[in-house]
Amino acid sequence: MAIAMLSVGVGSKGKAAPHAQYIAREGKYEKENNSLEKLEHTGHGNMPKWAEHDPNYFWQSADEHERKNGSTYREHVIALPRELDVNERHELIKDWIAQEIGDKHAYQYAIHNPPAMDGKEQPHCHLMFSERTRDSIDRDPDQYFKRYNSKNPEKGGAKKANTGLSHADRKADLLAQRERWEQTCNKHLELAGSRQRISMKSLKEQGINRKPIDLTMSQLKDPKIKGAYQIMLDSKNDFIALRRQTQKFMNPTKELAEQEKQAAVRLLKLEAQQQAQQQEKAQEQERPTPRPPQPKPILQPQNDPKTAIIEKLENRHNPYEQGAKEYFKAVREYASQLQQKEFAKIKAEIKAIKDKPPVEPTKGFFTNKKIHQSNQTAYAIELRRHQQTIENKERELVGKQGISVSEYSRYEHHQAIKEQRPDLAQASYEATAWDKETQRLQQELEQLNKPQEQEQVQTKERDIDW
Repeated sequence: MAIAMLSVGVGSKGKAAPHAQYIAREGKYEKENNSLEKLEHTGHGNMPKWAEHDPNYFWQSADEHERKNGSTYREHVIALPRELDVNERHELIKDWIAQEIGDKHAYQYAIHNPPAMDGKEQPHCHLMFSERTRDSIDRDPDQYFKRYNSKNPEKGGAKKANTGLSHADRKADLLAQRERWEQTCNKHLELAGSRQRISMKSLKEQGINRKPIDLTMSQLKDPKIKGAYQIMLDSKNDFIALRRQTQKFMNPTKELAEQEKQAAVRLLKLEAQQQAQQQEKAQEQERPTPRPPQPKPILQPQNDPKTAIIEKLENRHNPYEQGAKEYFKAVREYASQLQQKEFAKIKAEIKAIKDKPPVEPTKGFFTNKKIHQSNQTAYAIELRRHQQTIENKERELVGKQGISVSEYSRYEHHQAIKEQRPDLAQASYEATAWDKETQRLQQELEQLNKPQEQEQVQTKERDIDW
C-alpha cells in the first residue's frame, strides 16, 4: 500500500555539507550500491556558476559564510510509492521539484531505497534546497550568503524566502504543501495504472479508529521489536487471507456476479467494435478518391488455440490453494513450538547457572594472609567468569527471540510436516503445479498475441502513409 509521508526540516550552520554528502552517499558516507540499500537517483540544479558542477562546494560555502544562527538549507523527506518503478519515482520527484522549487532556489536531491521491516522496498527522497532566492545578480560565495540589501541588492547577498512569516502562516503553508503533494503523487499513481492512492489526512480525519505506529530508529533496530513487528505482519496477512476465503464461501453469488459483469463488458466492447467498423465503411464510401485496399480482418474460428486458452484462463481456479495455506500454517506452528522449546531450554540453563554461584572463601583464625588474598583473587575471577557466562546466555536468548517464525522455518520442519500431514504436503505440491500451468498458459497467450500486435502496427503505418 502506498504510504503518505512528507516532513520538512531545517539545517543549521555547519550541517549542510555533511548532510549533502550523506544523501549523495559520498565521502565517509559512501556505501556499496547493493540489494541492502540502493541509491536510485541523485541530482542538483539552479546552482550559481561557481558551483554548477560541484554542489558540495555550494553547501560548504553556506556553512562557512552563512550568519552564526542562520539556516543553511531546508529539506523535504518524502516517502515514495512502492507501486511506481524506479523511473516513475524519478519522474514524480522531478515533477515535484519543478512545481515547488522551479528556478528560484539551488537544490540537491537523492532517492534511497533500503529494505523495509516487512522485507519489501522502502523508497524515499531527500530534497535539500537553499532558502536564498536566485536573481540576475552574479555573486561570489562570500557575498552570496550575506544579509540582503533591499536598497542596493547588488551590494548584499541573495534574499531569503519565508522571512517575517508568523507561526500560523508557516503552518498553513505546510498544510497546503502537503495537500499539493497528495495531488501530485496520486496523479502519477493514476498515470502508472495503479489503483492505490495516498491521503495526507490524519487517521482520525480519515475515520480510521487506531493509533499510528511511531517508532524511533533505535527501536526499529531492536531485535525484540523487529521480531514482534514481523509476527504482527504475518498475523495480519494470515487474517486477511482467511477473511477473503471466508467471504468467498459466505457469498458464492459474488463470483457469479463478477462473471456476469465481465460478460456484459465483453458484449459492450463487441458492439462498440461493430459500430466503429460500420462508421469506417461509411467514411470510405464518402471519400472522393479511392482508398487502397485494406487487408480484411481474419475471423478466428471458435476452436482456434487463442480462444481455447482464454476460456481456460477465465474459468481457471486453483482448488488446492486452501490446502497449501494450511500446509504453510502448520509449518509455522511446528517451527514456533520448537522455537519456544529452545527458548525454554536456554532459560533453564540460565537459571541453573544462577543457582550455582561460586562460593566466597572465608578466612579462618590460622589461615595465612597471603593464601587468603590469593583465594579472594581466584574467587573474583571465578565470579566474573560466572557473570560473563550468564550474560552470554542472555544475549543468545535475545538474538534467537529476534528471529521471526518465517526465518526460523527450516528444511527439516517442512519434512516433519510432510510426514505428519501428507495430505497438506500433496495439496501444496499440487497448488505449485497448478500455478506453473497457469503461467504457462499466460505465456502461450502472449506469444499468440505478438503477431497480431505487429499486424496492427503495420496497418496503422499504412494508414498514415496513405
